[in-house]
Amino acid sequence: MKLLTIIIFSGDRFAIKKLLDDLVELSNNQMDVAIIEWTEKPDILKKKKILYKNYKNKIKNFKIIYQFGNWEYKYTKFINTFNSKYVLVVGDDDRLKKKNFSKIFRYLKSDYSGISTLYDNISNTKKNNESKFLSDIIRPFNISNDITDIGFTSCQIIKTDLIRKIFKKIKKKDLLMTGYPQNFIILKIIKHFNNWKILNLICVKKSPADIRLYKKSDLLENRLKDEYLGYLKPIKQNFSHYPIKKLNLIYSKIFFTNIISWLYICIKLYGKKQTFDGIKEIRNIIREPFKIKLTLFIIYYLPLSLLEFIKLLRKKF
Repeated sequence: MKLLTIIIFSGDRFAIKKLLDDLVELSNNQMDVAIIEWTEKPDILKKKKILYKNYKNKIKNFKIIYQFGNWEYKYTKFINTFNSKYVLVVGDDDRLKKKNFSKIFRYLKSDYSGISTLYDNISNTKKNNESKFLSDIIRPFNISNDITDIGFTSCQIIKTDLIRKIFKKIKKKDLLMTGYPQNFIILKIIKHFNNWKILNLICVKKSPADIRLYKKSDLLENRLKDEYLGYLKPIKQNFSHYPIKKLNLIYSKIFFTNIISWLYICIKLYGKKQTFDGIKEIRNIIREPFKIKLTLFIIYYLPLSLLEFIKLLRKKF
């Protein structure tokens, strides 16, 4: 049995070539690499088959699975089917920070229920970025402080046999309701098995969200809803027994780290009324803390120009 299977879901784009180049350098006998190719466009598919053929002998334990149809079924169909100790899903437009990524294999020899690594943005060009100097310390997951670290798929190394054990406890509709299906899996594993770790090491460089793709469509509203549903729903299912004070801390961490940025963008594109109407039904999946209610009240009634000024201050301080 291999230590790790890397699963890559790829479709109508060719950014995967750079990721494949990374995998050539990391290729080893402890790792399987599986690409789930779901494009149905004949011209693109033909070119991608040629591309994959070029890497067939360069990457060890490399396989391609052609799966037409809705790739969003990835967690219910693929993530629990590979014969390795751990599994990691990586985006086809992500890059692996090769020097750091190679270090994770020593941690995979331990029996953790899963590991969240850190990431950096591909567009980050700061020469003296503090993140480069992080030491590779592994520590226990703390839900109040680390809840947002489980949101980026390409950073989640999950114990394969535990996925199989908890799958029957997760409703398929929950996995498909949000862009964060891994959160339902991870938080249920943490609840039942504990021993989830945070590895203080940047192993992935990710492409930042392209806001242009969301304009003039309902995709951005759905993206905002993903933040609520993808975090609050699995927290409610697994940790509703926590004291109100602790739940408020968790909710506030999610809101002020993730949700508020997407809220600003939605307001700018769609206006306040449409944005607030869109989240009306999901704001109280878990009882909304007073300071978030107050923040949203202020946001709703402040002029947009003043909101932009506050946003700039928030970024700076």
